[in-house]
Amino acid sequence: MIARHKTLLAAALAATSATTPALAAQDPVTPYAAAYFADAQPYSAFDMLSRLPGFTFNGGDSDVRGFSGATGNVLIDGQRPTGKSESLETVLRRIPARAVVRIELIRAGAPGVDMQGRGLIANVVRARETTTRGRLETSSAFHPGAVAPKLAGELSRRRGDRLLEASASAERTVDDEKGQGPRIWTRPDGSVQRDAVYREDKGARLAQAAVGHERPVLGGKLRLDVNLRDEITRANIRETERRPGPSIETVVEREDVGEVEIGGRFERALTSRWKLEALALHHATRTRAGDHALEGAETSATRLNAEAAETIARALARREAPGLTVELGGEAALNVLDSRSALEENGVAIALPSANVRVEERRGEVFATAAWRARPTLTIEAGARIEASRLRQTGDSQLEKTFLYPKPRLLVTWARDEHHQLRLELERRVGQLDFEDFVSSTSLTSNTVTAGNPDLEPDKTWRLAATWERRFGKAGAIVLTVRHDEIADAVDRVPIVGPGYAFDAPGNIGHATRDEIELNASLPLEAVIPGGLLHADVTARRSCVIDPAPDGRRGLSDAPSVGGALHFTQDLPVRKMRWGVDLVLAEEKREYRFDEVRTDRVEARWSAFVESRPAPAWNLRLEVDNLTRGKVDRRREQYAGLRGAAALKRIETRSLDHGAFAGVTLQRSFGG
Repeated sequence: MIARHKTLLAAALAATSATTPALAAQDPVTPYAAAYFADAQPYSAFDMLSRLPGFTFNGGDSDVRGFSGATGNVLIDGQRPTGKSESLETVLRRIPARAVVRIELIRAGAPGVDMQGRGLIANVVRARETTTRGRLETSSAFHPGAVAPKLAGELSRRRGDRLLEASASAERTVDDEKGQGPRIWTRPDGSVQRDAVYREDKGARLAQAAVGHERPVLGGKLRLDVNLRDEITRANIRETERRPGPSIETVVEREDVGEVEIGGRFERALTSRWKLEALALHHATRTRAGDHALEGAETSATRLNAEAAETIARALARREAPGLTVELGGEAALNVLDSRSALEENGVAIALPSANVRVEERRGEVFATAAWRARPTLTIEAGARIEASRLRQTGDSQLEKTFLYPKPRLLVTWARDEHHQLRLELERRVGQLDFEDFVSSTSLTSNTVTAGNPDLEPDKTWRLAATWERRFGKAGAIVLTVRHDEIADAVDRVPIVGPGYAFDAPGNIGHATRDEIELNASLPLEAVIPGGLLHADVTARRSCVIDPAPDGRRGLSDAPSVGGALHFTQDLPVRKMRWGVDLVLAEEKREYRFDEVRTDRVEARWSAFVESRPAPAWNLRLEVDNLTRGKVDRRREQYAGLRGAAALKRIETRSLDHGAFAGVTLQRSFGG
């Protein structure tokens, strides 16, 4: 049996490489023509990216302030999307596969590419011919007791170097990690203190629209974007107590978030070797939220009103010469959050620390990077960023701080041949403070108050990483990355104590370490299952920090030890179909509050799909998710005071079953 498995694996690894893109050992760019993806019958550029060997899509983090850290690992025609409010996945799903000429897999050292600190990125290159294209999409997800429909449409018109794009969508979403199940409180001796049935239904209504325009201006290219977004989220919670006495508690949570974003990017050649790129962006968000709880004659209510704005200006000059690329630039940003929160119990206001706060940050960053092709097989990239910022708080907390952080980086890339590559990275990173951590918040369902902490400082991390990349056959790749982080001023949980109160809050807890191993593998199964492909994306991590409570060493909060997914797909081009099975691995996270240890666990989830392309312009997808009814569990170990010093008071457990759900999506494209 073992010998048979070895034979099958060897056959898979030896899958034909006749259509593998030709690549010299020193070439950091691997092009994959549109024909490479034909068997998979992709409908959009996002579908094509899922078949890129050894590549894991990263959509970036729009919550990060500034532009550098918010972008994902995909370029479109050599550029990142200008905005932050619209997800990168949404943008890529709008690009029809037949509009894509090729997708380039770019490694560090590629001339004329702003890698923004990443060792591997993808570039979607679109056709430039004059054409009008569009797409209509309708879909519905069928959850237990709820239906989530969606309607979306896009239209684009390209004429030479001019491009006009418009899109709009309206949808309803259902949170598939909510549901119904038991909620039980037990005493330290194991006896049941309280027993209830908990049910939470949570969903949102989302509407958004976007318009983008590109055209030649002043000898260069100008891109302008406008994005509008409105999302209303509502959760209805009902808790029916069975022991010690019958009672019912209901909670209604509501949040309305509106966003407006305007951005522009300009680029042009200054000389034969120097190129200028400039970007400006303004993003404004308005949040109105409130919770209301009722249990018998007892009432509780919270309110939150917040206005946030971000304005960014960024400029980059790039010089390209044989064997050497130099980048010089800077970024300036103004960020403002004006937040007011309140808590009432039975109509009586409860004082919260830092409930009404205005936070204003002025930040500037300059950077310089040089990528040197020392040898045909060796590239060295060195750079440094210097970040200076001033943070000012007014309202309930009065504070002003200034920060100055150098952020050097060194990346060495060695390509033995077109199949093997080794990347070594040393970098100093500085985290970003979440403005919401400066403001108090309340959860009525968990009966907890999180205080705002005006004394927060960003964490500083030295990261050492090594990545080994091995490519084989037409679609085979293994990418293994090992990281070690030394973290100063790690951000975790601390107590905030004042006259008559003690609340949990985010705070700095000192030095921490974190180790990660990440595996990304694409294994073609052509020799065993014609058209079959197995993709794995798994990360294992371990962290260590000294607990502020006298509990000794522990891991960092909200850091799962294992996470990832396995995907199997089979292409059936003769039948104009493809199908697949996905497994999302179980994930467990712990949060170490000063008087509580909270453990959240999402069980492993299986899903399956079938896609059919009855005609080139049509795509039909049927899918079923959470086939094994994976539950979402929460365990709260609550103490009478400071954890590690006070006795265990009770243990609360909650298990929610959302159940399996299905979805159907129909897409129709038109145009050239």
